[in-house]
Amino acid sequence: LFCKIYSQCEALKKVDDCLQIDITSGGGGYSNNELYIDYCPNKNGNRQCETICEKISAGFIWLLVTFESLCEDECSQNEKDQYAEYAILWLSYILNQMSNEGIPPLKDFYTNNIETNTNYTSHVSSASDSNHKETIDEKIKLMNMNKNIISKFYNVFKSLCNMYNDFNEDDPDCTKCLDDAQKFVDEYQKFLNNNNVDTDDSSYKKILPILSNGYDKFKKKCNSTQSSNFPPLPTTKTPQNVVEISEATSSSSSVASKLIPVLSIFAISLFLGIAYK
Repeated sequence: LFCKIYSQCEALKKVDDCLQIDITSGGGGYSNNELYIDYCPNKNGNRQCETICEKISAGFIWLLVTFESLCEDECSQNEKDQYAEYAILWLSYILNQMSNEGIPPLKDFYTNNIETNTNYTSHVSSASDSNHKETIDEKIKLMNMNKNIISKFYNVFKSLCNMYNDFNEDDPDCTKCLDDAQKFVDEYQKFLNNNNVDTDDSSYKKILPILSNGYDKFKKKCNSTQSSNFPPLPTTKTPQNVVEISEATSSSSSVASKLIPVLSIFAISLFLGIAYK
């Protein structure tokens, strides 16, 4: 399972890097020739991705095909669902990054560019499975959230993947991964603090297991001594600025202590003025 996750993170990084390079360079064939050319539309006998939507679609299909190959018919249904979840997370992130290019939202993009795409139906073996369609629809609904939120979540996910990508399976020394682990935990805590993840029906809370499960699996691959050094993953928001509240209270007390004598003097002066009259 660990090898599969590692390869998955590697695949996500590869397609992300290639797609970004291909789009920012205006094409040039980098990713078309080396990554997802097989899933581009067939135009005049040649496979070619010309539009941004075609490139994103081909990249998404490549991810699904790659994830299926990692399973080698040995994955449980839960693992297959997780792979679909990771691919949709990537797709949602990319679409949000390209929103200024006139790219449609996640659900519309999937319906118009993936679901009826012959490269999807012919290359992704589970595409014809009704259970797979239900899973995809459910995950898309789950990921269809504010673009700023999904971008922040994906950045935390990339932080998790950094640990997997830096891990040497032939020499499983996790000590050098501790810095990456601390960065991941810090980013995870920030995400908890800045988003509404406390309610049971929160979409954000439902996607958090993507991160927590991946982190737990990584720690299990390290020996008990090294694993014990990994920082625990937070489960709640950080208590709200206790120090600042204390300072604010102290400041208020200080202001009050200075203000009361002034008010007393004012009251005495007013009383004497009335008495004089």
